[in-house]
Amino acid sequence: MRCMVSKNKRIIALGLCLILLLLSGCRNAQQKKSVQFFSMDTLMQITAYGGSETDSALQKARRLIESFDREFDATDPDGWVSRLQNGEKPRGDIAAVLQTAQQIGNLTEGALDLTLYPLSDAWGFYSKKYTVPDTEQIRTLLQNKGAWKIENDIFSCTPGTKLDLGSVAKGYAGDQAAAILRDAGIRSAVLSLGGNVQTVGAKPDGSSWTVAVADPNDPQNTVGNLFLIDMAAVTSGSYQRNFRENGKLYHHILDPATGCPVENDLLSATVVCREGVIADGLSTALFVMGTEKSLQFYRTNVLSFEALFITKRNEILITEGLADRFEKTNADYRDAQILR
Repeated sequence: MRCMVSKNKRIIALGLCLILLLLSGCRNAQQKKSVQFFSMDTLMQITAYGGSETDSALQKARRLIESFDREFDATDPDGWVSRLQNGEKPRGDIAAVLQTAQQIGNLTEGALDLTLYPLSDAWGFYSKKYTVPDTEQIRTLLQNKGAWKIENDIFSCTPGTKLDLGSVAKGYAGDQAAAILRDAGIRSAVLSLGGNVQTVGAKPDGSSWTVAVADPNDPQNTVGNLFLIDMAAVTSGSYQRNFRENGKLYHHILDPATGCPVENDLLSATVVCREGVIADGLSTALFVMGTEKSLQFYRTNVLSFEALFITKRNEILITEGLADRFEKTNADYRDAQILR
């Protein structure tokens, strides 16, 4: 009988040890790690929950984003923009970015245009030496606006075209950085890349990530929160880069038709979808298009996305897919109106 009790005790003790090891492993798998760095002209932070692989995955994701910062730099003579225009065939990931941008540009009838670098430069949005170009200069630069295409991974453009991949680069970088985390076994992470947010899975407790939407009238404040799982959210708005001259505000998102900062009913446009690169390019295109045209485009169902618009009338307009994924937090704005 004593032997039986002793054996049972050993079994119980072994079972308790296994439970403790499992609990320890669960706690280890949910350790929170973060990395913060400056890249693509903005402060970025990646936070992930995982085990011993988390630190190395975060650093790998950081290095990848920093490499894209160099490669997508329109001013770098050794970057991919210059190499493309010198006739070099794009590698696979660069070709993928171009194909997505081309698709969005075509579907939105040119609202996303990657050839506005000379105009943006004339306005000083690269040098940060802001100035308002005269009408003749804008007219000339618009005439020099180039055409380009990518077909069968072959890039071609009209002579003198100067590409700028800034409207899709951060979204693509976020997609690829998130893929690195997933490949490392991380199932819970959030990437904050300036105006871009990419989520990997849900929070460790299974709940949605809370993604704040900035108040365009007071960027240090918010208008509300989006609740997202495994999605990207990207905002384009007049508040992100701008300057004033003679009392008038000029922002960095240019209308391809006029060569001047977009003037319509919007202060910002936020796009929510699975792919960060689509959300990035589409947020710019929708901001250029304005609410009415954007809603018409949304109804075509050509691309799967949801959107949130903030208008100059302090309205919050959301597409129906965000109806139960948004809450307003700012009393200065009207309750969200659902667009169907």
